[in-house]
Amino acid sequence: MNSVTKPQARRENFIDPVEALNAPEIKELAQLAITKFRARSQHYETNCLMPEENLKELTARGWLTASLSKELGGKGTNLETDDPATYLQAIRVTARGCGSTAHCLQLNNHTNWMIESIGTEDQKERFLKPQFDKTLLVTGVGSEPNRRNMYVMTTKARPQPDGGYVVDGIKNYATNAPMMVGGVIFTSLEGVEHYTDNHLMVLVEPGQEGMEIDTDWYRPAGMRAAMSPLITLKNVEIPKKNVLGKPGDYPRQRWQGKYHLGFSANYLGVAEGVFDWFRDYIVKKGKAKDPIVLLRAGEAKIALQNAASTFHDAIRSWKTASVVEAELLSMGAKYTTAKVAMEVCQMVTQHAGSTALFEEFPLGRAIANVQTHIQHAGHDRTAQIIGQAALGEEFDSTLQR
Repeated sequence: MNSVTKPQARRENFIDPVEALNAPEIKELAQLAITKFRARSQHYETNCLMPEENLKELTARGWLTASLSKELGGKGTNLETDDPATYLQAIRVTARGCGSTAHCLQLNNHTNWMIESIGTEDQKERFLKPQFDKTLLVTGVGSEPNRRNMYVMTTKARPQPDGGYVVDGIKNYATNAPMMVGGVIFTSLEGVEHYTDNHLMVLVEPGQEGMEIDTDWYRPAGMRAAMSPLITLKNVEIPKKNVLGKPGDYPRQRWQGKYHLGFSANYLGVAEGVFDWFRDYIVKKGKAKDPIVLLRAGEAKIALQNAASTFHDAIRSWKTASVVEAELLSMGAKYTTAKVAMEVCQMVTQHAGSTALFEEFPLGRAIANVQTHIQHAGHDRTAQIIGQAALGEEFDSTLQR
């Protein structure tokens, strides 16, 4: 058995997902999200602005660096530790108030985790440690226009004699870029054919010559505060000290498969936030005794409970199952939470009434956010990959799209 097929042993000090959700610091964050984060979201979402005040609050509480080791100053929570759930529950409860803020939190933790795992000591010093003193973020950018395969980049890196590279290409959906201390850019090595050998990650820094960040490009229907600009790279010189890991590290180490549950946490949190808001709204409106409303509310609550159970089981699997099994269960959780989120939003829209969609209420923004965000992770593709695995066909459980 190799590490991908061998079941993983649960650690003695394992923190269960339910235990993590009930921790005082998560409950405090949940309250902060549905009050302050939600109240600010109208301004941020309407104007396509980074949720800076929300991010400052997350920085002050250590949530943007939660996935980093305790030795480095983080909370030591990611799928490779004995606490695989706390950072995911933080994304979940943040999304109850603002899905965009939750996505900024998600990407920052995933990228930090990867940089600490495969970066040099110098890279950790320059790109990770500054985040503890100031609200600075990192971005990881694989997305680009007309990409044929998630691991095959049109952005190219030309090797240089000094061990560095010159990079040319266009990257899009660069979440967190407006506030970044640095960004991980995914490229393909010129002259090397297969992505397991040519996929290369390089680190860029703000103001770097030849790099342009277009914040006006990003104008989606939802997730507008999760600012994700277009980045154009023209003959950008990458010194050797800014090369992250070795060619092929990202696909070979299956990093993309570790991120499924971050999306699931966001979908589940948005759905829970919508339902909780609906519950309070419908009671105030005097509609809570309507038999149809009661039926639909009950169905939604059951669906949310089932989705949460699937989410928690998938988190646990990273300590008890093989990597591929954990990836597939995580994809199942991602699909289930996305489906439930769309169903809950539809139910609430039908029964809350048209006034509930006015801008003063969070419902319309939450619906737009979840519908937009689900497109990012390829909802149908997720189910197709699970089907391939179930029917014995060739599959890749790390893929998002």
